[in-house]
Amino acid sequence: MKVLDTLRGMRDLLPNDLAKRRRVESVVEELFRLYGYLEVETPVLESYALLSAKVGDENRHRMYVFKDLGGRQVALRPEMTASVARLVAGKFRMEAKPLRLGYFADCYRYDNPQMGRFREFRQAGFELLGSSHPEADAEILLVACDLLRRLGLRFSVKVGHVGILRGVLQAGGVGERDQNVILGLLDKHRLRAALKALRSLGVQKQCLDLVKALQRIRGDDHDRVLEEGERLVVSNETALAALRNLGAVLRLLGLAGMGGSVSADLGFTRGLDYYTGMIFELYVEDLEIALGGGGRYDRLVENFGGDPTPAVGCSPGIDRIVLAMEKQGLFQEKLGSGMFSVLVVPVAEEQAGLGLKLAYALRSEGVSVVNDVVFHGVGEALGMASKVGIPLAVIIGPREVEKGVVTLRDLSSKTQSEIPLDEVVARVKRML
Repeated sequence: MKVLDTLRGMRDLLPNDLAKRRRVESVVEELFRLYGYLEVETPVLESYALLSAKVGDENRHRMYVFKDLGGRQVALRPEMTASVARLVAGKFRMEAKPLRLGYFADCYRYDNPQMGRFREFRQAGFELLGSSHPEADAEILLVACDLLRRLGLRFSVKVGHVGILRGVLQAGGVGERDQNVILGLLDKHRLRAALKALRSLGVQKQCLDLVKALQRIRGDDHDRVLEEGERLVVSNETALAALRNLGAVLRLLGLAGMGGSVSADLGFTRGLDYYTGMIFELYVEDLEIALGGGGRYDRLVENFGGDPTPAVGCSPGIDRIVLAMEKQGLFQEKLGSGMFSVLVVPVAEEQAGLGLKLAYALRSEGVSVVNDVVFHGVGEALGMASKVGIPLAVIIGPREVEKGVVTLRDLSSKTQSEIPLDEVVARVKRML
């Protein structure tokens, strides 16, 4: 590896890349405000014991883990839910519930890099803690969908409930640890491997048939999905209660106008051990990977020493959303163009001091200014301004200094006029 190369799975983000990311994040921030979520930030580095507790075997093996100089085993966070649960168990323990917390986070997993999958990636998050009602699940689903809608994406949502499969497996005599393994295999669409593992545990044929049957029940017709599911699990109280909870969430989404874009899937799982209820993922046609997902995790805060706290949340993937927007043609203009309003062009070094003074006066009035510091000539400076979308240029040469004026050029109309120095700020503000 060359010393100037980035590490595999890591990226340098150039100005246009960051402008795309910031566009997505600005909509997330607006949703924090509109839905009442307070932003928090936690360390990138946490205790390995905390981060590994409920992330699932696959994610546990893909964490960046090492010992610090004090001999403590630490890790880079692979996701944010455990850190939020730690906050609620500790610093937010006495706060009134429900709590609505939002965040942005850089996360790290030693994945195999491919399209839309990096070892360092950016997530946003919405976590609603303190309510066990399906209305909380519906809110999280709505805010996730609202984000993609506001960004102009054409998308779909897959919704399920881990309690259905867990209820079936529990009735078949499968313990929680083995359930986690089975759900992890199903999350990777490895049904045969999951059934083989169940047979090795001595699970009866009735349970195996139920697991297989649930994998086939999905679709946009929620009533049909729920009816077929109820016929299958009617004798299993745990699975039936989970199915009816999913039905309540789906009905709320329908009342909110969300039903048409949501597919219910009774065999759907996610590869994180902490989920206890409704789960979901967001997709677009152009990509096979999820843009984000989430679900209910009612026991995680308590597992970390906090009070019993039902919770539900979601984590939109910023990088994947940007990729989806690129594929759907939602970044047609060159981002970054138009960010700056004025170019100040001192013709020579003798006019540089006046240029700095004028640029400072404009910035003091909220005008974004780029100051030419290379003195390559007016023509080249104006060409650069046009290339990056700067609409106005203030030219200061020896003739202008002698007359106590500047030349103010409108780069779109290619017209210009001489303006007295003490009128430049007011004239620029009127033209922008």
